[in-house]
Amino acid sequence: MLRTITSELSSLPFVQLTIFLDWRCQHIKLSHNINVIYISEQHNFYDKLSQAINSYHFIWPIAPEIDAILLKTSTLIYKKAKLLNSLPQAISICSDKLLTAQRLQQSQIKTIETTPLLKFSQPLLRTSVIKPKDGAGCLHSYVVTSQSEFNDINSSLDNRDNYIIQPFIKGDSLSLSCLFKNGNAWLLCCNRQHILINQQKVRLTRCDVNIPSKHWDIYQQLINQVAQSILGLWGYVGIDIIQPENGEAIIVEINPRLTSSYVGINQATGINVGKEVLSMVHGSPTLQRSKNRPYTVNI
Repeated sequence: MLRTITSELSSLPFVQLTIFLDWRCQHIKLSHNINVIYISEQHNFYDKLSQAINSYHFIWPIAPEIDAILLKTSTLIYKKAKLLNSLPQAISICSDKLLTAQRLQQSQIKTIETTPLLKFSQPLLRTSVIKPKDGAGCLHSYVVTSQSEFNDINSSLDNRDNYIIQPFIKGDSLSLSCLFKNGNAWLLCCNRQHILINQQKVRLTRCDVNIPSKHWDIYQQLINQVAQSILGLWGYVGIDIIQPENGEAIIVEINPRLTSSYVGINQATGINVGKEVLSMVHGSPTLQRSKNRPYTVNI
C-alpha cells in the first residue's frame, strides 16, 4: 500500500512527498525523491506530526481504526491542515461497527444485524461472527458455529465490551472501492475478497480487484445512499458487502481509509487514485480508465 501510493503521487510533477514512517520500516525501498521522517520508539507520533503539520499543504493519513488511531490522526490534521481523508465525524461513525450499523439502519440501508457482545445473552442458534467494534483486516475476528465454540471464544476475550456479534450470512464476500465528496459517490471497482476460516479465526488471504459485476448500477445506488447517510465521507473509502445469491447486497462495514484492494486499482483500471483524490480538492474525479482487467492482491 505504501509503495502504491508513493508511486502514484510521486509520478505527479507538482507533488513533493514527505512520509512519516515507523523506524522499523527502514528496509522498505522508496523513490529517492521522497523525504522520509522516521518515528522512533522514543518519539511520540502525535507530537511529531503536530510540530510538522504547518509545513505541508495536504496530509493523507494511512492508519487503522484500531484504538482510534485513524480518528486521532485525522482529527489532529483536520484542525491544522488540509485533510485528504474523511472528516473526523464520519471516521468516528465508521470506526465503530455498531455505530455504523445503527446509522445505516436509521437511513434504511440494508446492513448486517449487529449486537454488542455483552448484551448477547440468548443461546447461539446460528453460525455467527464475533469481532472488535474497531477491528481492521479481520484481526481478532472469529466464526462460531455452536454454543460451546461461542462459550470458548467469549471467555477468552479480555475486553468483551469492545466486541460485537453478527450472524454469518452466506454469499459473495465483496468490497466496493469508492470515492466520496460532499454527499456524492463514485464507484471505482468491485472486488472479491477471499476469506479463510481456520480454527474459528478469520483471515483475508487475497482480493481480486476489478471483477466484472452485473450489479454495478445497484452498487452505485447503494454508495449514493451511504454518501447521503454519512455526509463527512471524503476521498477513498472501501465498503465491505455480502452479496447473497438471491437478494439485496448487505453492508458489513465501511472503511474510511485506503484498503487492501486499493493496491490493485491502478494495475486493473489505469486509474491513478492518488491523482484523483488530489483533484477532488477543487473539483470532481474524472475516472478515465486506460485498461479494464482483474488484478489479484495477495495479503
